[in-house]
Amino acid sequence: MKNKIYDAVILAAGKSQRYNSSKPKQYLKINSKNLINIAIEKISETKKIKNIFVVIDNNSQYKAPSKYSNIFLVKGGATRTKSVFNALRFALKSNIQSKNIIIHDAARPCVDIKDINRLLDHSKSIRTGISLGYPLTNALKKINKKSTVVSNIKRDNLYMSFTPQLFNFSKLFMAYSDIINKKIQVDDEIEAMSLLNYNVKIIKASVGNIKLTYQDDLKVIKLLMNKK
Repeated sequence: MKNKIYDAVILAAGKSQRYNSSKPKQYLKINSKNLINIAIEKISETKKIKNIFVVIDNNSQYKAPSKYSNIFLVKGGATRTKSVFNALRFALKSNIQSKNIIIHDAARPCVDIKDINRLLDHSKSIRTGISLGYPLTNALKKINKKSTVVSNIKRDNLYMSFTPQLFNFSKLFMAYSDIINKKIQVDDEIEAMSLLNYNVKIIKASVGNIKLTYQDDLKVIKLLMNKK
């Protein structure tokens, strides 16, 4: 990715079903800021991002902070896969000419700005994609519907993938166009790229870049953010 023009997508259209709250988690506030605005601040802090596409629910009343002139609001889809595709298609139709695109979850407010900058620095030698991640350290078990362990999975060379993830725009758009046409759902962009046999590198990041998924996660996230 020799071209140094970066754009970013912030995903904030989820229903937060696992979080079990009347309010979608992206609108929860930590230190008086909702998760969407925290994500915008973190991404903008790199000073290397040209445009930011914030994907929101169709019924959302969210408005980006007025101090940012490079924010575009995009209507999300019924799934994460469709939301990412909507953002990529919006960028393409808007003739913004994105070369390299960052995908980030609004639900990861603890991402370290140093890790984002490392991601951008490493991308200069990567042609397809690169992601933040962290090696699995706990024993990994597969269970059945009765919560009985049915197999043990070796954790050697296994990583948790985080966001942000950074990709060549045209290759990521090609990957998502393919899975949309085939009606395939993916968990993240690495999976989408892998289905077209694109290689994606993972670099080790801070383990504190956890995703707000369950109620208990919020306690940990608040502790981590108040330490910074």
